[in-house]
Amino acid sequence: MSGLGLRAFVLVLGAGLAAAALAKDAAPPAETSMQRPSNPLPGTAAPEVDKNPVADPGTTGQATCIDETGDYQTHGKAVAFVIGLSNKCDKRLKCTIDAYVVGAKGPSSGHATLILGAASSGAAAKQSYAMKVKMAGGTAQVSRQCRVF
Repeated sequence: MSGLGLRAFVLVLGAGLAAAALAKDAAPPAETSMQRPSNPLPGTAAPEVDKNPVADPGTTGQATCIDETGDYQTHGKAVAFVIGLSNKCDKRLKCTIDAYVVGAKGPSSGHATLILGAASSGAAAKQSYAMKVKMAGGTAQVSRQCRVF
């Protein structure tokens, strides 16, 4: 074997051994029990939903009680980012919403306070806030603080 052929052989052999070692190191550790991820993939079974959620004490995001939606809506030439809140608990909630939307035409910010009726009150348990934005699309950051009212 020539010097160049020997070097090529050693290089290929070394690369193959390194790839095998990396593949062994990259393998995830074996788990004895499978855990459901906190963010399941589309098409997987939904996690069990609490039928009677209870409101958290104090002022919090009330994650167990509130369903939140957000989407852009256009009415003629006016564009709005609409934030919808729906109460799943049997207590009235007062929620303060702060939103900041950044698009290609610049930022927009908004602030609102919504009173959500108890889940048993029907339509009163669902409220929405529409804030004017400069264009449809971009990045929206929304935070909320809710408390039992």
